Amino acid sequence: MIQPKISIVFIGLLFFLNAFYGCSGLKKEPLDKNYFDISINLTASNQSNINHGGTLLIKEFAINPAFDSHSFVYRIEKNEYLNDYYNEFISYPAKLITQKIEEGLCSSQYFRSAQTNMKQDIDFRLSGKITRLYGDYQEPDNPKAMIEIRMVLEKRADNTFKVITGKTYTAHENISSRKPAHLVSGWNAGLSKIVIQFIDDFNPPD
Repeated sequence: MIQPKISIVFIGLLFFLNAFYGCSGLKKEPLDKNYFDISINLTASNQSNINHGGTLLIKEFAINPAFDSHSFVYRIEKNEYLNDYYNEFISYPAKLITQKIEEGLCSSQYFRSAQTNMKQDIDFRLSGKITRLYGDYQEPDNPKAMIEIRMVLEKRADNTFKVITGKTYTAHENISSRKPAHLVSGWNAGLSKIVIQFIDDFNPPD
């Protein structure tokens, strides 16, 4: 008579635990994450002019702590932001953006990548800070991709570097929807415009 009672109690306990974990939200199916890269689209330079510019050393850009995350950030109100933990950059965003800016500048006729950090081998030194990087969803029917970067360019003079330009570049790109892929496309367009504007400022028309 004892064994059946124990079996019934044990089965009931298993049923209760299964129902508890299944309904309490403690056991959930994992959601897939999406990972995105950043890219820059510039007009192709004359290949004969590439690698004939000044050597350029770029320090990894700093980033505003509010956007210092692999996760995408959305601005939904003036002072309210949300992190999207299921849509992320494939790498640290400041590192990604620094690399893309270097690729863009060194594909132009004005700069080539410095192969050393020795002062005598560097003509220019670029540093910067990403001050804003988010999806602007304050207007539900008018989403935008926001990117803003402060860039400081120094030029070597003898054995020291002097600042020759310092400017904040802002791009606020309209996007067709809130989809993460469209947001990334907006960031790509904005970053491309920033690099083009920086080159234009470096080499202003006569």
